[in-house]
Amino acid sequence: MKEVEDGKTASTRAAAPPATQQQLKETGTVKRVLLLLRSLVDYPGESAQSLAQRLNLPRSSVHRLLATLRENDFAQNEDNGTFGPGLELFRMAGKLGARMPYRKLAGPLLRKLSERFHETSILTLLERRQLKMFHAASGSPDDPMRYDIQLNRPESLLWGSTARVLLAHLSEAEIGQALARQERSPVQGLLPDPDELGAALRGIRERGYEITHSHRTPNTVGVAAPFFDGDGRVVGSLGFLIPEFRWAGVDPDEVVAALRQAAASLSRQLGCPEPDEPA
Repeated sequence: MKEVEDGKTASTRAAAPPATQQQLKETGTVKRVLLLLRSLVDYPGESAQSLAQRLNLPRSSVHRLLATLRENDFAQNEDNGTFGPGLELFRMAGKLGARMPYRKLAGPLLRKLSERFHETSILTLLERRQLKMFHAASGSPDDPMRYDIQLNRPESLLWGSTARVLLAHLSEAEIGQALARQERSPVQGLLPDPDELGAALRGIRERGYEITHSHRTPNTVGVAAPFFDGDGRVVGSLGFLIPEFRWAGVDPDEVVAALRQAAASLSRQLGCPEPDEPA
C-alpha cells in the first residue's frame, strides 16, 4: 500500500499544475514594467504615446504603468508631457556604477580575441583622478611566446596604444597636465614630443584606434580601441600585444576591426548610447 501511495505522490509531483491566469497576468505585467524601464533609460524624453508605439502596448496600459513608476520615483515627467528616468533609477545606477565589474564583463571578450588571433589581449582601465592607467586583466594565447602582463600597476597615459586611446578622449586641460609630467617612454627613455603626441591623439579620435611600436615593450606592436560608459566617457580600452615578427604576417584591418567590435560591445553593456563600431 505504501508503494502505491508513494507512486501516487511521485506522479503528483511530476505533473506540476499549470500556471493560473493570475500568474500569467502578473508575469506579463512584470515584463511590461521592465521593458518600459529600459525605454525610459534608452529613450528619455518620449511621450506616453511614443512609448506605447515603441513597446507595442495599449496607450492606457503605458499610462497606468507610468503612474505606478512615478509614484515610486522610477519615472518622472519632463517637458511637454514627456517622460524620463526617475531619481530612484539614478540612485541605483550610481551605486551599481561604482561597483562596475569591468573584468567580468571583459573576460569573455578577451578570451575570444586571444583564441581567434593567438595573441595576448589586455583590458586597460583609466584612473582619471590620477591621470594614470593600469592593466586590469589579460587573455593569454596557447602560443608558448606570451607576455607577462603586470596588473594593477599605475602607468603613464603618454606611451602605448592602450594608454593613448584613453588620453585622446580626455579634456585638453587633462591632456596638458599629463604632458607636463614629462614621463619618459619605458623602452627608449624618450621625453614626450608635444607635436607628435598631439598628432597621434587627433588621429586616434578620427580613426577610433591606435597602433604603436615598441612604446612599452621592445620589439612589440600595441593595438588598442577605447570603450565608454553610459555617459559617453572613456573608461578603458581593449588591446593586443603582438611581437613585431608576427605582426608582419597578420592583417592589420582584421585585428583592428575585431578590437573595435569588442570595444563597442563592451560600451553597449555599459550603456553607451552610440558605441563606435566598424561596419
